[in-house]
Amino acid sequence: MILLVLLLAAAESSHAHSVQGQERNGSCVCEVNSAVWVFPVSKYDTVTQLIQTCQDSLGKLQTQTVMGEETVPEMEATLKNVTLRLERFQYLDNRGLYNTLHLKQLSEEIQQLHDTMNNEALDKDGEEAQKIRTELQKFQEDVDKMYRKNVFNLETTREKLRFLNNRIQNCWTLPQDFRSSCSDRRMTNISAPVVTKLNPFSTSYIAGAWGHDTDADVEESYWIQPLANGHRLGITVRFYKTYEDFMAARNHRDESLTGSYTDSNAIQGPGTIVHKGVVYYQCYNVPELCAYDVKTKQVRRLPLPGAGFNNKFPYCYYSCLDWTDINLSADDKGLWVTYATEANHGNMVVSRVDGESFNVTHTWKTRLFKRSVTNAFMVCGVLYATRYVNTYKEEVFYAFDTTTGMEDNTLSIPMEKVAASVANLHYNPTDMRLYMYNGGYMLAYQVYF
Repeated sequence: MILLVLLLAAAESSHAHSVQGQERNGSCVCEVNSAVWVFPVSKYDTVTQLIQTCQDSLGKLQTQTVMGEETVPEMEATLKNVTLRLERFQYLDNRGLYNTLHLKQLSEEIQQLHDTMNNEALDKDGEEAQKIRTELQKFQEDVDKMYRKNVFNLETTREKLRFLNNRIQNCWTLPQDFRSSCSDRRMTNISAPVVTKLNPFSTSYIAGAWGHDTDADVEESYWIQPLANGHRLGITVRFYKTYEDFMAARNHRDESLTGSYTDSNAIQGPGTIVHKGVVYYQCYNVPELCAYDVKTKQVRRLPLPGAGFNNKFPYCYYSCLDWTDINLSADDKGLWVTYATEANHGNMVVSRVDGESFNVTHTWKTRLFKRSVTNAFMVCGVLYATRYVNTYKEEVFYAFDTTTGMEDNTLSIPMEKVAASVANLHYNPTDMRLYMYNGGYMLAYQVYF
């Protein structure tokens, strides 16, 4: 019996020992060395530490599980929000705008440049034109080599083609007064607002445009154009004869461009400008410009092939501002329209519009993604773009010079404002001011060179 007990006790440490005994006086007597069954203290401590470590790990896991249960819904909501925000960019993948470009398409664009170089209106004998012809010929040879060797970087080639196209735009035979008198100067600073005024209609009119006619000889120089119907449409422009009348909100005249918000000649979006007595704006629901002559009451239309519209390429840096796909600007020598196209990967395009014939004479392609800015404007033939800093501050961070085709994204010119969104921003060369429609407020700034 004692032997069995010893065997069971020794089994706790996985060891068994046999002990010999002798019978004395009817009893079994044996000698047992108790050192064999010493309690394994070190092993017990080790096991205790392991148990404690497991308990600590389990406690952390339980804490993480509880936190996860709290944060997972937030993460799911964030993911859903990001997915919704990215849906508007889905066309970039579906239509391959950022995928490798096809050589066939590239060859077609090169042929278009060849055709442009043969245009009679081009200065064919000019030094720059001769350089472009040489580069274009080499460009064609490089593309032919791509066909043969199937080794190429089409994105780099595409960028060279874009720059070459911009240079060709500057080779057209131009009137003497085409270039702005300040084309050799860059904007260096912008003042604090010299005018801050709530629009005269209602605080609910948070989108629209206002400004000063670029022609100092017109009878009614100050104007306001509010947007209704979901901050999308307009049919009326309010005119004031003097600055004093404008500030006092008196002696105004409302000009109705059409009788219905859904008329084909109604105003869509806040990209409106008044230039030399003509109201220029995006026509209702189409990628076209409308020009309404205040004196004759006549409307002319100009298609913009490929231009995004109906919120395809609105200004979107802080939050997307609907119906800002097409915007107009004017400097001392030209009328400009800015927009984005799929062909230019959603990047901004600048076109110069001839006011007399009402057609596009030049088009430059930039590398500025339109959805990455809050607004843009033209000064002295240079496109400037702004981005959101906070509710009360914008920053001019980018410039594209149509004279040289060069871009500069190192600018940092601050602008004060009174609300987050900027519906309209344009420059007036007669008083060298910027005019902003900002959350229902009308602001004006002095520009410095």
